[in-house]
Amino acid sequence: MNNASFSGKLTAFLVSSFGALTLVSSVGCHAITDVHQSIPASRLPGELCTEPREGRSVFPFTALGQEKPKAHMIGAGDQLSIYVFGVVPPGVDETPVLQRTQPVNQRYYPPNGSVIGATTGLPVEVDHTGSVELPLVGRIELAGLTVPEATEAIKKVYRDKKITKEDTERVQVSLISARVHRIVVLREDTPTTSVALVQPGVMDRIHRGSADVVDLPAYENDLLHALAVTGGLPGTDAAREIWIFKRSGLQDPHAICAEELQAQTANYVEGEACDNQVVRIPLTGSPGEGLPFTQADIQLDNGDVVYVPRRDEYFYIGGLITGAKIPLPRDEDIDVIEAIALANGAVGGPLGQSGQALAGGTPGHMVRPTRVIILREMPDGRQLPIRVDLARAMTDQKERILIQSNDVVMLQFKPHQAVANGVLNFVGLSFLINPGK
Repeated sequence: MNNASFSGKLTAFLVSSFGALTLVSSVGCHAITDVHQSIPASRLPGELCTEPREGRSVFPFTALGQEKPKAHMIGAGDQLSIYVFGVVPPGVDETPVLQRTQPVNQRYYPPNGSVIGATTGLPVEVDHTGSVELPLVGRIELAGLTVPEATEAIKKVYRDKKITKEDTERVQVSLISARVHRIVVLREDTPTTSVALVQPGVMDRIHRGSADVVDLPAYENDLLHALAVTGGLPGTDAAREIWIFKRSGLQDPHAICAEELQAQTANYVEGEACDNQVVRIPLTGSPGEGLPFTQADIQLDNGDVVYVPRRDEYFYIGGLITGAKIPLPRDEDIDVIEAIALANGAVGGPLGQSGQALAGGTPGHMVRPTRVIILREMPDGRQLPIRVDLARAMTDQKERILIQSNDVVMLQFKPHQAVANGVLNFVGLSFLINPGK
C-alpha cells in the first residue's frame, strides 16, 4: 500500500469516526435523556389524550331555527293596515287602496314571499307597548293577538263606544309587513367561495373575515336564518361552533370589541355553562348526546351579535424532519404516524424517498429512525414529553396516539440507530475513496 492510499483511508476513517462520535454524543445522549424524562404513549393518562374528532354526530340543522306558529302574532314593530268605515281614515266614505312596493336592494327575502299585493286602510305601526292609537277610541292593546283576533278586538271597542253598529260596520285589519330584528353577523371563516389548495406545512398567513348587518323577520329571527343569509354553515377554516352575544345581557351594550370576543371564546372550558350574555352553540356532539342549547338560545333580538370564530389549530414538526407548522384537519383525526407522513409529503417511509427529508443532511438514512418525542402542553402551561416507538405503533394501537393542537412532534434516532448509520457511512465513504481496495 502506497503512502497516498494509506493517507486517504486514514483521513476517511478519522472523518467518519469523528462524525459518528459526534452523532452519538449529540443525538444519542439527548435521546437517552429524553427517554428518562418522557412518558410512554401506551401509559398516557386518559385526561391528557385528545378527544376523537371522527364519529361525532352533527346536530339537526332544524334545531338552529325556531318553530313558526300557524298564525302571525302581532307584536311591537309590525306594520298594520286598519280600516274602519267612516272613521279610519276619517272622512273617507270609499275604501282606500294602499299600493305596497318592494324596497330596492333588499338585503333579506320578503317574509311572505316575493308577491307584493295591495291592501286597504290606514297604515299603523304597533308601538313598543304593543298597542295602536285609533281615532275616537284611543289606544288599543293588540300584542299577542292574531290578525282575525285584532279585527274582532277593534270591532268590539267601536261598538262599545256606540260609534259603529254590528249590522253596518266594516272593519278590516291586514298585515303590511312583519317586525324585523337587526342582527350583526361577524364571520372569521373565508368569505370567498373559491378553494385554494396548499402544500402540507404551508400556512395561510393572510386572512380576511366578513361582516353583515341583516334584518330577520319575526319567527325567522334565529341562528339558522342568520347563517343562511350570510354564507351558510361555518367553513373548514372555522370551528364547528357559533357564539351569540346577547345585547340584552351585556353590561356595556354600546359596543363589543375584538378583544372581548377573543377573551370570551378563549376562556371557555368544555362542559361549563356560559353566562346570560354569551351563548355557545356547538354544531356537533357525542352520539346520543342531547342538544346543549334551547330554543331561547338560538333566537335573536335587536342588537345581538352572531360570531363565527376561526379555527386556529396547528401542530409543529421537527427533529430529523425539516421544521414546519402544519394545520390540523377539522373533522379528521391525525395520529402520530399520519403526522410524520403528512410532514414528509412522500410515501418512502418516515424519511421520505431517498432520505431527502433529513434536516441538515445528517449522515446515515439506511436505518430509519423510529423514535418520536411529542411535547404536549398541559392545562397548567407545562409541556409533557411523550415517547412513541414507531416500530411498535405499526401493530400496537396504544402507541398511535392522536395529535392535538400545539403538539410538537420530533423525530429522533435511537442510540443504536445513530451508531449503525455512522458505521454504514464509514463503510460507504471508504468504498467511495478507494473502490479498488
